[in-house]
Amino acid sequence: MFYISRNITADAPRVLNVLDDHDALFLSASSAKVFSQWYGFKELPYYDHTPCTEYYQQALQTYVESDDAKDSGTPKSLADTYDAVVHNHTGALCGVFGERVMLRSSRATLNNDDAEDSNWLPFSSSAAKCATPMQLMKYFERNRALNNILLVTGDIADNVDMRVNPVALSSDTINMVKLSRTPSDISVLSVATLFDGQFSGGIYLESNDGIQEKYNAFYQINVEKVVDRCLEEANLTREDIDVVLPHNVNAQTWKKLAAKLGIPIDKVYTKNIARYGHCFGGDLFVNLNDLYNELDSPQTVTCLAVAAGIGASFGATLFGISKGKETE
Repeated sequence: MFYISRNITADAPRVLNVLDDHDALFLSASSAKVFSQWYGFKELPYYDHTPCTEYYQQALQTYVESDDAKDSGTPKSLADTYDAVVHNHTGALCGVFGERVMLRSSRATLNNDDAEDSNWLPFSSSAAKCATPMQLMKYFERNRALNNILLVTGDIADNVDMRVNPVALSSDTINMVKLSRTPSDISVLSVATLFDGQFSGGIYLESNDGIQEKYNAFYQINVEKVVDRCLEEANLTREDIDVVLPHNVNAQTWKKLAAKLGIPIDKVYTKNIARYGHCFGGDLFVNLNDLYNELDSPQTVTCLAVAAGIGASFGATLFGISKGKETE
């Protein structure tokens, strides 16, 4: 078992209205209406400046200056408290080609500009696309040599392929979460991943050979498989789940998935689809953060987080929240 000791969603420079700002989102007025009224997307956090390194640096600065960091007596050099700073991004390229975005951003913000004195490793991963955080948590769970990792999620959706999915709209939301061995309010009970290589073509799957339809059929099957694998590892059942934290693809998909899993739709935390859109790999942490802040203290809940990445990769994580414990 390990823990989520800090979880912060950074404010975006702007928030766009899907209907009013459809041009900036690569949408026609009619498409925007479908995404808003049918799929449930209302607003999207938005970043429209380059270089994107500045945006990540600003987000990390929010993490450094957060109230809970001050209250915990965090040392001036946060670099001393981490074994690694990991950026999970879905796009194959983050920033200008050859630019090490997370390396520059984290060193500038965490007060560790001297590479020779670095005792932590900054790196990026997009191996499992939107399910990469599950993969990284699984690695952290197994690697007991690591005690603290700062996991940064988020992409800049600066082109139509990143921004618009046939059934989802992606935002420029950045989230930062600390994975730790130190007990806190939020414990990670189990993590499971699943890969279905027959759909490795991702967005390049041919639509005229039936493979896309096959993926749609296997989508629910694979989600159910990875959820059951996660529950089995924690020795829990679907009846033990109090809240489902979804990947924010769209409201209609989750109505179908909830029915497939036999979980009431009112247990699925879908409200952030309208507020944030799809945050790539950050959905589970953005939703976890908002849910935690809404809970009364003391309160205990069991949460199931689900993610799916193009490729096709799937992940599930069970969180145990006991709000009211002392955290770092």
